[in-house]
Amino acid sequence: MLTLALDISKVRSVVGAKENYQLQVKNFDFQTTQFELADDLRLFLTIVNEGRYLQLSGQIETTVKSHCDRCLKEVILSVKCSISERLLFVNDAKLYAHLAVGELEELYYLYNGDFFDAEDLVRESILADLPLKVLCRRDCQGLCSKCGQDLNAGSCQCQTTEIDPRLAILAKLKATEEV
Repeated sequence: MLTLALDISKVRSVVGAKENYQLQVKNFDFQTTQFELADDLRLFLTIVNEGRYLQLSGQIETTVKSHCDRCLKEVILSVKCSISERLLFVNDAKLYAHLAVGELEELYYLYNGDFFDAEDLVRESILADLPLKVLCRRDCQGLCSKCGQDLNAGSCQCQTTEIDPRLAILAKLKATEEV
């Protein structure tokens, strides 16, 4: 069963028709291990028949769980994003044969039948709203690359100056000159 299937049978057959949808989902597949739902996914959507296409617009709200990219602490991110997309019936795609390959998919989400599965659209909208680099805080120090100590909790005793292995021979020469 489709988790985000919208019954568009009433709105797709009458130009000017409008339908509101409110969905609440407990499980959602982001198709990535980086994010998972921390709270229910809530959708407030409206679809209007504009004649040649359906206009979908609305809000997505949820909280997402992830991990800091530097120190690996759990991070909770609030998501509240707007969506606005055009939906085109598959059989009407031939009306746009003049468009270049891929151009139709950039302009429209294609649907077939009386249901539109909004899962891909919702996933793309949420992922676009989330940061590319998840941080627990802006000045996160991360983990020591040698011992794994959380540098936010305090410094470690590891030597932090590393010599480029290609230049290590020069450091040895300098040490022999000083003797």
